Amino acid sequence: MMQHRSIDTQRAPMRPPARAALPAPSEPASAKSVLVVEDESGLAEILALHLAAAGYTVWTARDGLEALYALERARPDVVVLDLNVPRISGFRLLQLLRRDAATATVPVLVLTALSFQEAREVARAGADDFCTKPCAPEAVVARVDHLAGRHAYHPPIAA
Repeated sequence: MMQHRSIDTQRAPMRPPARAALPAPSEPASAKSVLVVEDESGLAEILALHLAAAGYTVWTARDGLEALYALERARPDVVVLDLNVPRISGFRLLQLLRRDAATATVPVLVLTALSFQEAREVARAGADDFCTKPCAPEAVVARVDHLAGRHAYHPPIAA
């Protein structure tokens, strides 16, 4: 007869930090918050882990539509946006963010695999900063720190 081991039901289920619950719109957040819009789950999780370790409350969205739903519930201090996300592209999402008075001033860091020249055009279209993929998670955190008004510094984009 086969023996079965019981599963420890007292243990809390593990939850990835990338799926943090959104605060209620009326609740003040104690930490600065970041919405990471990235369809590559591995990259999204790495960025979420590094940002959380830096003290941010992190939410993730796998596509542009999920990001819009998240933005209806809460306003992050910074949005990290991949341009090549499904359902609503990052380009379109950036346009929508800039046209909406509630999100027009939210800083946006664009992640892109585009060339430097193409990325500069994206910056002119409304992004506050950009990082060309592949980029180190530490570089993303430094740029988010800068956009969130923290003390970190990164060189400005050449004109």
